[in-house]
Amino acid sequence: MARSEDVASMRWTVNERRASWPARVYVLGMRANRDKDAFEGEENTLRIARKRQRSGNRPPTWWTRTRMEVREETVDGMTVWRVRPRDEEPIVTVVYLHGGGYVHPLTTDYWRLVRALASTPAEVVVPAYPLAPDATVDDVVPRLTDLAAHEAGQGPTVLMGDSAGGALALVLAQQLRDAGRPQARAVVALCPWLDATLHEDAVADLESKDPMLAESGLRAAGRWWAGDRDPSDPMVSPLEGRLDDLPPLTVMIGDRDILRPAVDELAERAGDSGVELQVREVPSMFHVWMTHPIPEAQRTRRWLVRFLRGVVGRR
Repeated sequence: MARSEDVASMRWTVNERRASWPARVYVLGMRANRDKDAFEGEENTLRIARKRQRSGNRPPTWWTRTRMEVREETVDGMTVWRVRPRDEEPIVTVVYLHGGGYVHPLTTDYWRLVRALASTPAEVVVPAYPLAPDATVDDVVPRLTDLAAHEAGQGPTVLMGDSAGGALALVLAQQLRDAGRPQARAVVALCPWLDATLHEDAVADLESKDPMLAESGLRAAGRWWAGDRDPSDPMVSPLEGRLDDLPPLTVMIGDRDILRPAVDELAERAGDSGVELQVREVPSMFHVWMTHPIPEAQRTRRWLVRFLRGVVGRR
């Protein structure tokens, strides 16, 4: 129930399976809970972001600590959690960068995905990086780049993130390339926020279908994160950065997501740059579905585990 299109170094796979009934019910719940309000309007976005920041990052859950070995450390002023299997030696390291529009902290949903990734077996490194508007890209990216370079210098490493974290994963790969530092084996961007300006015409058409994100608040968050930079700067919008000489890039996206149009533009630019790009589209899915308790998320998490094993040649 999938179709694919291969063009030179780019492969685009579309899973045409209809949304499961649990996923459809879940989306109804998102709309009933007004999840989208978190990014409706600049003032409201800041109010909700401040409230969530006061609550802080959600640490690894009890179930995560029961199933996995969890260590907490401080790196360059950031709390960093390391999650790995208790009885298996990791074959790969995943530097996982959480989303939230650069303004929301870690939530408990992320640990569901982290547990799955750790089962590869992998060590998953999760930094709780400083958030906007108090911190900006120039405050945070150098610290994350140092962390990524350190991990890549120790062994096979994958940069992975969702939404804003997906953009950060690509930014870090670009930073490592430009500085000639140890590079990741692969970059995985889950529903990435590739263009902080949201300039694509199709964004407005998708907003009514997206149960989670709204243009107005996201654009404001992008400006806060940019600080003294323009939001179109490649450090903020990696779509505008060079794609050549990067590790293979994998993107996952659904069609109920206002970040979807930038993926089309990424595919066009990737073709010109020669970077190896794989896009996996799940048309019936919403933003960052792979962190949620629905069947489609379980299938995606299993695919990511197989992908990580493939990065190091283990099946």
